[in-house]
Amino acid sequence: MKKFLLAIAFCFGIVVGFAQEEKSAVDFKNEGNDALRAKDYPKALKLYEQALTKWGDEPKDTAMVYNMAVCAYQTKSYDKALKFLDESMALNYKKETAILYKANTYRALKKDDEYVKTLEEALVISPNDDKIKGMLSTVYAKEANVYYTAGAKILKSAAADVAAAKYKTTDPQYKEAEGKAKEEFQKALPIIEKALGYDPENAIAKQLKAACEQMIKG
Repeated sequence: MKKFLLAIAFCFGIVVGFAQEEKSAVDFKNEGNDALRAKDYPKALKLYEQALTKWGDEPKDTAMVYNMAVCAYQTKSYDKALKFLDESMALNYKKETAILYKANTYRALKKDDEYVKTLEEALVISPNDDKIKGMLSTVYAKEANVYYTAGAKILKSAAADVAAAKYKTTDPQYKEAEGKAKEEFQKALPIIEKALGYDPENAIAKQLKAACEQMIKG
């Protein structure tokens, strides 16, 4: 009988031990924070997700949701990043930073339209943020450069034809090429102005504007 009672007590001790070892949502969250501080983003994200499964009906920890978004971004889990970033912004936690992460997530996904749209939304939230303005300025300078490059390519090809004695600069073929090139430069100008509107000191945009204007004048 004594041995039987000891066996029961031993088994009960094991059960209690397991119960004591079971981690709570807060335990997983805290371990996730430790992993994040150590920049072990995959481990941190996994721990946060484990915390989330145990969270229950309590309001979510806003900092944890944001941290999950950061970890997902760092591990290139972009779909998860977008989900948690939207959730973080809905919770109004670090909204300004979260929307920049969202923009950069779209850029990483090569979704240019969504990238620009998100930057414009970010500027509404932070209208005086020079970083956002600079990013938008860069976007439009790159877009303008596409038209400038197309125009320059047309002129280069026409110049090569002149050098090969296919026609002269006074001939209709050259005039036609010159007109097409100027059309490309004209397309670039309003986009350049948009870039400079966001950042008047954008060196590339300023150079493009000067070059386009010079090419149009001939």
